Amino acid sequence: MKSQKSKLRKGFTLLLGVVSFLQSNLVGAQSPGGEVSGEVLVILASAQEGSIAPELAAIPALRQPPFNAFRSMLLLERHAIRLTPERAQTLRLPNGRILEITLESITPDGRYRVRLSINRPEQRDYLRLLEIVAPPGYPFFVAGQNHQGGTLVIGVRVGARPPPK
Repeated sequence: MKSQKSKLRKGFTLLLGVVSFLQSNLVGAQSPGGEVSGEVLVILASAQEGSIAPELAAIPALRQPPFNAFRSMLLLERHAIRLTPERAQTLRLPNGRILEITLESITPDGRYRVRLSINRPEQRDYLRLLEIVAPPGYPFFVAGQNHQGGTLVIGVRVGARPPPK
């Protein structure tokens, strides 16, 4: 009886270890080197009547204020990114500005502290736009850059969304 309980306890401990390993490596989409996968969406939005791109219509955050004021949304670009803590990654936006994304850290509960900024090329003035703590796989959005009669909306997703329970 005692050895059976011991075996069950060891098996349970091993199972917890495997679950913990899977959560830290699969749920957050983080590689052993601390690199995290993600995605950047560049959207042209307008208050003018129009259509919402099907791949954007399913994103709940874009149906909430202030983004629900836009009556049309077109996905201009989609970029896969790999973020490493404390190392900035840059992307050129369609309006010529530079988007800089930095993974500041990973919180103890598995969320990502991200710094996002936009500046003009070849200028030293550097504007910190946003610092956010985001759960894995859930995008956050920033708007305000003028482009082609509309507004650029930048969406950033870091890590992978946890599987449903």
